[in-house]
Amino acid sequence: MPHPDTIGTVPSNIRILAPESLMRRVRSGFIRSRVSGGITLICLVLASSAAAPLLAGQGPEIKLVTPRIDLSLDDPVVIQALVRPMPGRSITSVYAFVDDVDLGVRTRAPYRWVIPLDSEATAIHIRVVAKDNVGVETRIEEMVTRMPGMRFTAEVPAVILNLAAIDNNERFISDLGVGELSITDNGEAQEILDFARGEAPLRISILVDQSNSMADKMEETIAALGKFLSQLGPDDQVKLMAFNDRVTSYTPFTNVHELVASFAQVIQPEGSTALYDAVLYGYRQIASQQDARERRVIFLLTDGDDRESRNDLTQVLNQVRNGGVTIFAVGQGEALGDGDLRDILLEMAEQTGGEAFFERDKNKLDGVFTRISVAMRALYLVSYRPTDLTRGWHEIDVKVSRPGIHLRHKPGYDRTTTQ
Repeated sequence: MPHPDTIGTVPSNIRILAPESLMRRVRSGFIRSRVSGGITLICLVLASSAAAPLLAGQGPEIKLVTPRIDLSLDDPVVIQALVRPMPGRSITSVYAFVDDVDLGVRTRAPYRWVIPLDSEATAIHIRVVAKDNVGVETRIEEMVTRMPGMRFTAEVPAVILNLAAIDNNERFISDLGVGELSITDNGEAQEILDFARGEAPLRISILVDQSNSMADKMEETIAALGKFLSQLGPDDQVKLMAFNDRVTSYTPFTNVHELVASFAQVIQPEGSTALYDAVLYGYRQIASQQDARERRVIFLLTDGDDRESRNDLTQVLNQVRNGGVTIFAVGQGEALGDGDLRDILLEMAEQTGGEAFFERDKNKLDGVFTRISVAMRALYLVSYRPTDLTRGWHEIDVKVSRPGIHLRHKPGYDRTTTQ
């Protein structure tokens, strides 16, 4: 039986290994305040995106051997990294930085650097970057302080783009090669680490508005949804959810699309609308999955403005956009007349590289859903590891060398402390 699943806080990418009494003190990835007393180290590891599922098996493996958290801090400080290449590759260079000061390159083991200890320092920021013979880089970052008894790890994810290529006749182009694309992040050229076309499966959070206002169009919406599901590929994973003032999960992620269609038949309209909370929950379901080499999408069906959400639109879009999830939205019914819902759905689509569709006539939803199915399947999956790690807004620009094609993707992302 379907069961209600209420909204909660989206889990962060931070994994903390520490006594419970100390874990409450950690408020961000970097500790800036002065810490007095003690000499045992704490190491904060900002692991590179090569450790994330999307890039598994692509970059060198790095582990910081010293400084050690179980020994007192020596003067001078010895920084030593263990670096292992992927099978069939070799390490060409390893760089180390302390507080953004370049300590130099090492081209063979041991990868070791020695620096004097500043007696006034309460923390040092260590960064190690390794590159292999095919040009793939991995980096780790650690913040080392004198605070005893705590260690926590956070991933610095790759930037993931779902990218659509469209010609001058508004047709999707599905045969681009990775060599035809170039990416800049805050104006800096980036190396593309992963590129996939239709071979990457879709993972779709379907969110159906089941508020009272959907009563006169629910039958046609569910029928069109069934046809949409029949057009998906055998490896595409779908989770069905419906929302009013809370979110109800009807299925887990599954590639048995007939099962999803059958559960959709029991959705009954009632209650008000918590649109933003629903989108956030749909994002959470995708973000909790381990396989990142897939095109991740939220398919949103609604006819009314938000009335009940505890989260605002900006908060929700920041998380969805940073997580590499694209929103395709369908606005229905008379609620489109005042323009507010139209503007909201357009912003959701624009900020995530998706598309918004609007249809008053419930009997024309089949054609709209077919267009969305084509748009989803035409998405490219592209990722890169940003070279600029400054916090704040990062603008993304992707260019294609083939003439007569324009690209649609998210405009950028917010790099936060947890990233």
